[in-house]
Parts: sequence; C-alpha cells; structure tokens
Amino acid sequence: MRVTSEGLERVPDSIALAYLPASDPLMENLSEADAAAVAVGDKLFKANCVQCHTINEVVVGPALKDIHERRPISWLISWIQNSSKMVAAGDAYAVKIYNQYQKQEMPSFALTDAEVTQLVKYIEIESMKSSVVYCSQ
Repeated sequence: MRVTSEGLERVPDSIALAYLPASDPLMENLSEADAAAVAVGDKLFKANCVQCHTINEVVVGPALKDIHERRPISWLISWIQNSSKMVAAGDAYAVKIYNQYQKQEMPSFALTDAEVTQLVKYIEIESMKSSVVYCSQ
C-alpha cells in the first residue's frame, strides 16, 4: 500500500520494501515477505488507526501492544472489518472492549483479510520494539 492524495494504493511488495528503515535490527531478521508485510502494515496503521490507537498507550481505544498474542488473527480480521457486528452478535471479548471504552464504536474498515494480516504483522513488530533495549557498543 502507498498513501496518495486519493487514498491508499496497492503497490508491489518490492516497492513496499523501499520504505523500510535500513538499520532496524528487528527488520533485518525478517523474511522479505514479512518485511514487505510490515511496510504495508505501517502505512495502513498510519492511515487508519493512529487517530484512536498507539502501540503502548490508551488513546480513544486500547493500546495494541501484543494484540496478536491476545486474540487470534481470525478474530482480529472480523473485529477490524466490522466490530459492531461482533458486539451485536454477543462476542464476549468484543462486548467487553465496547463496554470498557464507554461504548465507543470502532469504525468498520474496508480492508481485505491480507491487509489486516499485514497490519497485525506491523503491530507485532512494533510490540517487540517497545520491549527491546538497544545498547551501543
């Protein structure tokens, strides 16, 4: 994905790799496919999520650190694509979040399953970064 004045535009993974920081030790150990997913996820996060979420702090919605460990990807895909449907269906965790955050509905996002997976991969890497301490030699 690439952010343009008209919204998000799909780009090949090889182009997405050009947006990755070159010196990030966590990124250096990723496969090319995972690195591309993280790059796309970063753009998706900035275009769709930062208004209400950060990795480590509660904003309007919950902090997203380690969300990939708290919920399975299938749940996250459903939640991101249509959280109100999950609340209305009585999903226990969805209802808990909805009530915990003053019944504030998260908007539905027209993201594909693959895009949500890329977004979650980005959150996974950012979660690890917030747990790593870098030392100079």
